[in-house]
Amino acid sequence: MTERDGAAPLGGGGLVARNAAARTGGEIIAKLASVVFFVAVARVLGEEGFGDFMFAVSFTAVLFIVSGFGTDELMAREVSRDRGRVHEYLSNVVAVKAAMSVLLFGLAYLVMVIGNYPSDVRAAVFLVGLGACLENFGRTWAAVFQAWERMEFISVVLILQRILTAVGGAIALALGGGLVEVSAVYAGATLVGFLAGVLLLRGFIVRPTWRVDTSRWLPIIKAGVPIGLLTLLFSLLLRLDQTLISYLSGGNNREVGFYAAAFRLVEATLFVSWSFSQAMLPWLARGEGAGDRAMADGYEMGQKALAAVLTPVAVIFVLLADPIVRLVYGSEYSEAVPSLQLLGAMTLFFGINGFAAMALIARDRPGLFSRSLIGMIVLNVALNIILIPPMGATGAALAALISGVGLAALAQVFVGRAVGRVSPVRSFGTPLLAGAASALAIVATGQQLALSVAVGSLVYLATLIGAERLLYPEDFARFRALLRHLRPTPPSTATPRPETG
Repeated sequence: MTERDGAAPLGGGGLVARNAAARTGGEIIAKLASVVFFVAVARVLGEEGFGDFMFAVSFTAVLFIVSGFGTDELMAREVSRDRGRVHEYLSNVVAVKAAMSVLLFGLAYLVMVIGNYPSDVRAAVFLVGLGACLENFGRTWAAVFQAWERMEFISVVLILQRILTAVGGAIALALGGGLVEVSAVYAGATLVGFLAGVLLLRGFIVRPTWRVDTSRWLPIIKAGVPIGLLTLLFSLLLRLDQTLISYLSGGNNREVGFYAAAFRLVEATLFVSWSFSQAMLPWLARGEGAGDRAMADGYEMGQKALAAVLTPVAVIFVLLADPIVRLVYGSEYSEAVPSLQLLGAMTLFFGINGFAAMALIARDRPGLFSRSLIGMIVLNVALNIILIPPMGATGAALAALISGVGLAALAQVFVGRAVGRVSPVRSFGTPLLAGAASALAIVATGQQLALSVAVGSLVYLATLIGAERLLYPEDFARFRALLRHLRPTPPSTATPRPETG
């Protein structure tokens, strides 16, 4: 983030860039391992078995996010402002999560009984739920890493967990394992990642005092509720479709499998916005560079960077959905192609919405986004009820596209209130122009996967660089300055000893 004259970077700009790069690099490796795992599960267990597993993943992900309910983001924001508060926050956030998790496991059991799910699906839900619970605790350690702006530790934990999941899942499937065995591997790998996070926290960041003060629970919960509501609503908007497909299809999870196959590919791109968002949260929370439009400019540059990365991915998903699905999942998943085309168009909007949510959390104004999310969820559910019975997974994808585009439009308005006026034309103009050129190149090459991706990517990059240098030379200079910060440099000081409080 630099001033508009393209000279020196704003305070913390280089650190944001390095943290974003570390987080993105880790996510890329972790996502590759995750894709291998889910593709193997999809191929071996088939459409229905994969649908059962993805139902367990989506159901528990939505369920256990309630146990944290904004406390991780609250802790990251407040500790980034005053690191001395880490002890009171860490101990009490963990205690609150533990109490809530017990209640949520009971709720999961009740849902399984009411839904009359088969025994293997119930077992999968509880095993995957254990993994989701441990991941939720792991996000607490990650919040401390984020506040200390040491994002590489989050990447280490994530890479370890995902690689173990992929390797363990492949072994389990090769030995004839099914839904339950794969779910057990998922839970076991998450446990290892959780323990690794504990060791990194104590070894490199802080040794917590673990003094639980129940009088702090209510204030922490109350402060976290607005953030948690935003996070929960956003997660619901992303994942509710799969659960609705299952219920509206009478428990037949074949359509869930088609939707999940497409969604998993698109979801693999969400790390781009999450990585940059997490890296920027401390910068925005402290208000570095406030005044003279520095904060609005920083957000605008971040949004442009996201659009530059995600636009060509969206074009590829839309135009090359058929060869991608056949390559990754096989011809038996051909019915997932329309879902990937629709969700692929959402790739950019998913990123924009996630980045906007982070900015509003950092600036203590999450409620602005939550109200819009409620409206979009209501719209999404209504569209799913109308579209899923006649169209199945394709109907759910269309509902997601409509609600996501609407939310992205509202996000621009609310972010403007929190950080200052942001220009959509400046943020999205050159990436969309380059995306159109890339789409023409892909169509001209006959939409052959390898050739089209190569040619389309080159055309996109050349058009983006040319248009940016011509139309926004100051922004182009700023990006070049930030890229220089990514070059490895020797540390100026030794790693500080962990604080003990």
